[in-house]
Amino acid sequence: MKSILMGLLCLGLTNLGFSQTKVNVEQVELAEVTVTPFNYTYLNHVGNANTPERVKNLQKMVSKFDIKESDVFDKKMDAFEVIFEQSDDKIIATYDNDGKIIKSYERFNNVLLPDPIRKAIYKSYPDWDLHSDLYLVNYFEGKDAKKYYKVQLRKDKKRKSLKIDANGEIK
Repeated sequence: MKSILMGLLCLGLTNLGFSQTKVNVEQVELAEVTVTPFNYTYLNHVGNANTPERVKNLQKMVSKFDIKESDVFDKKMDAFEVIFEQSDDKIIATYDNDGKIIKSYERFNNVLLPDPIRKAIYKSYPDWDLHSDLYLVNYFEGKDAKKYYKVQLRKDKKRKSLKIDANGEIK
C-alpha cells in the first residue's frame, strides 16, 4: 500500500514539473481596432440594483446601438429617434449626432416587481391582488431619470391604481 501511494506521489510531482515549461508566444499586431463607447451615463441613470433583468437587457441594447452605423445617419442632423421594441416592452431613445443618448422614454408591461416594491404593496394593501403593472422610465441627459411603477390592484369588485417610485415609496 505504501509503495502504491509513493508511486502516485512521484507521478503527481512529475506532472507538476512538466507543467512549468516555457512556451514561446508570438506577438500579433492588429490591423485596425475599433472602440465603440457605450452610453454609460445613460445606463447609470436608468438602472439600479432593483431594475428587472429584462429591462436591463433592453437598456443595454439601447446603450450599445451605434447610430453612426445606421443607414439613416447624416452628420448634418442634430438628433435621431430610434424605437426599440421587444414583446410588450418599448424604448424610444433620442441620440445626438455623436451617438450619445440625450433622452429616452421607456415603457415595460408586467415586469417582475422588485422586492421593495412588492413589500410596500403587500404591507399597505395586504388583502389586495396584483392585477397588472407598468414600469416607466424617463431619462433626460444631465438630469436624474424618473423611474416609477404604475400598479393596478383588485379586491372583490374594487380596483385601485398606485404609483410607486423605484425605492418602493407609494405616492
